Amino acid sequence: MLDRRAVIGSGLTFAALTGAVAAAGPAIAAPRKRGDGMMTLDECVDSCIASHRMCLETARYCTEQGAPAHIEATHIALLLDCAELCQTTANSMLRRSPQHALLCDACARMCEACARDCAKISGDARMQACAQTCRDCAASCKEMASMGM
Repeated sequence: MLDRRAVIGSGLTFAALTGAVAAAGPAIAAPRKRGDGMMTLDECVDSCIASHRMCLETARYCTEQGAPAHIEATHIALLLDCAELCQTTANSMLRRSPQHALLCDACARMCEACARDCAKISGDARMQACAQTCRDCAASCKEMASMGM
């Protein structure tokens, strides 16, 4: 563990720290399901929050890479849209909104689109991790949308 003063004093940047974490794999583990296989509300919220975080961090990562596939405007927009919808969906479930199933369905579709787009950038572990996180969120949201509240 790095001492905060040592990090600040050494001139390490947030990007350098997050790059090291990204190289080690996703910082957020995939949500676990209960033993009976049924998705819980909290598990779906956790999955949405994980996807929200991953998409924001990946958008930042992509802008730092500078490669044409990473910085396409439509790719960055999709990552940011996915992050926003994941956050909104998690918030709706936390509020026990009667409209949560509608948002979960939209979130599942958005996450599937984002996963497909990220998976296109082969040979990049960060992009593949983002794709997997989005696929996990899509599966959670599909199940939650079908269950209702």
